[in-house]
Amino acid sequence: MGTFSEKKESVVIETDKNSENLVERFRHGDKRAFEQIVTEFEKGVYRLCYRFFNDENDAMDATQEVFLKIYRSLDKFEGRSSLKTWVYRIASNTCITLSEKKKKEKEGLLKTLVNWWSERTLETPEEEIITQENRKLNRQMVLEKLDQLPEVYRMPVILKDIEGFSLEKICEILDIPLGTAKSRINRGRRMLQESLQGYYYGRME
Repeated sequence: MGTFSEKKESVVIETDKNSENLVERFRHGDKRAFEQIVTEFEKGVYRLCYRFFNDENDAMDATQEVFLKIYRSLDKFEGRSSLKTWVYRIASNTCITLSEKKKKEKEGLLKTLVNWWSERTLETPEEEIITQENRKLNRQMVLEKLDQLPEVYRMPVILKDIEGFSLEKICEILDIPLGTAKSRINRGRRMLQESLQGYYYGRME
């Protein structure tokens, strides 16, 4: 009976083989292979785009652009990284490019910060109502502070804290060194915390 890590590794290997098979089928003219690629990655790509733009229409437009680029570039896929990493790299770059063109700096809610900011023990129904209202205000403030986060820090934070990618995968997706990835994630988190602390102390005055 294999260990959990061995089973996980075997699943990853099997997934990579299936992805390689889909790419080869596409190269040999099987257009249904591309449909399977879309089916496999569409939800994840859309989720990433939505969290980056925090807008359904922008997320849908970005997702369509991502898969158009994948379709045009799939013949050039060399297999030096997994297909998933390659797809997310295209998605990340597309989001950043579209954001620059539209001059938008919006992304989805960073749940870990919202939970840290909003969570507390409720004692009465009145307190629960007040807390719900405060939570709405807190979420709105988090979004506003995220809007102010420089673009260079946004995608690393999204990939790490929301999508759950490892540092190694983030380096592959964004094509940056490990030290740069760590620095941008830490800096982005610190900027968010400092902004929220300023908001909190302002409300307390």
